[in-house]
Amino acid sequence: MTESDPDPHQSTAAIILATGPTERMQSRRATSLHALAGRPMAVYPIQIALANGCFTVVISGSAETFALEDYFSAADCVFQCDGTRLEAALTLIPDTVGTVLLISGAMPLVSAEIMARLVQHQQETASHLVVLAFPTADAPQSSDGLVRDAAGRIERILTHEDAMRDPRAECFSTGVMCVTRAWLWEHRDAVQIQDEGGLASLAAFALAAGARIEVVQHTGADVELILVEDRADLARAETTLRARIRTREMRDGVTLVDPATVWIDDTVTFGRDVTILPNCHLYGDTAIGDNCTIGPNARLQDTRLAANVTVMESVLEGAEVGENVRIGPFAHLRPGTVIAHDVEIGNYAELKNTRVSPGAKIHHVGYLGDTVVGNDVNVGAGTITCNYDGADKHETEIGEGAFIGSGTLLVAPVRVGRKAMTGAGSVVTRDVPPQAKAYGVPARVRGVRALPADAEQEGAGEKKGA
Repeated sequence: MTESDPDPHQSTAAIILATGPTERMQSRRATSLHALAGRPMAVYPIQIALANGCFTVVISGSAETFALEDYFSAADCVFQCDGTRLEAALTLIPDTVGTVLLISGAMPLVSAEIMARLVQHQQETASHLVVLAFPTADAPQSSDGLVRDAAGRIERILTHEDAMRDPRAECFSTGVMCVTRAWLWEHRDAVQIQDEGGLASLAAFALAAGARIEVVQHTGADVELILVEDRADLARAETTLRARIRTREMRDGVTLVDPATVWIDDTVTFGRDVTILPNCHLYGDTAIGDNCTIGPNARLQDTRLAANVTVMESVLEGAEVGENVRIGPFAHLRPGTVIAHDVEIGNYAELKNTRVSPGAKIHHVGYLGDTVVGNDVNVGAGTITCNYDGADKHETEIGEGAFIGSGTLLVAPVRVGRKAMTGAGSVVTRDVPPQAKAYGVPARVRGVRALPADAEQEGAGEKKGA
């Protein structure tokens, strides 16, 4: 294409057929909304169409499939919910568009190369319809067959079963094809395109109507042409997509020590020099900062890690973690937990809706819920915040530099003051003043906490007095 030639993609649009619930899927959920690697499967062909330069992308579906709006802006895609009417989708495509890609939203692995080849062939041949063909031996059950005459013209379109028995037949994908907009508009009432066999019916109608149909031979992997119609197809697509994601991230600089045991959603992002050890699962809106080490045996969901974080054999859900933090093994950070920098979260510690300030240490078998932890606090083993009274949740506040003795029960709402101390096994039901020492069941203030700096000053004073 020379500099003066028009960009062919400026005259190309795509209609993504967002399939609703189907019998073979055995689900009340729309087929196009079933998740693959953290996104509804229809998101993937839409992304490819946009990346391939389609001037307009129409998502044709039902009110249920409007959930796809959460993934695309109005500038990227337009939605229409009467998916059975081709006219409703075509009216959203400008008259200046000459070529329309029709793609099933249940075809998540279709590649940009496939789309580009179909568009290029249609524009070079000025044919009404271009279908993608592949060897019958590799044909998925969702495909139909076609038979061509000696001149290469399509003579018949067969069902999948008939194509398997006819040695002359080659199969074509019923999940993607390319059509001229003018011809499609002229015959817009002929086919209910949202039906499971809609695109196959369109091809059969085009043949009967004397349209010029061209064939492009598929040369890539047959897995690219999976049309997800049942759970077995879904699992195969999931396996393929996750392998692609792992390869992409490794090529972008992430170290996967044992790639086959690591699951990464397509929504996860990574910084530089990240290492993922075996048996890790990274889901949802998760972001991993520079120089982090995850695993082994860790699961992160909707969690954000700053730089230099280590997570060992732990579960993090909806958490936010600052720099230079060490978590685990066997810790559980639940939604609403925010960890500042230079914090240690140890064995079997569970935190929920808790804010931990810099330098704090929470080691060994404990639970902090609805808690604010100050700078440089030490939380002893077995500490529990009793935040629920059977009706409402209450907050615990632990002041800067406080020392919480092992086995302390903090019955919320309660506050432990700055540099205060609780004795081992205490049940704290009342606020503890700053620098006070409280212990007992229930805990009572029993003096002033002797801090290391105070002891040094006292020792210096005694020597001076002597």
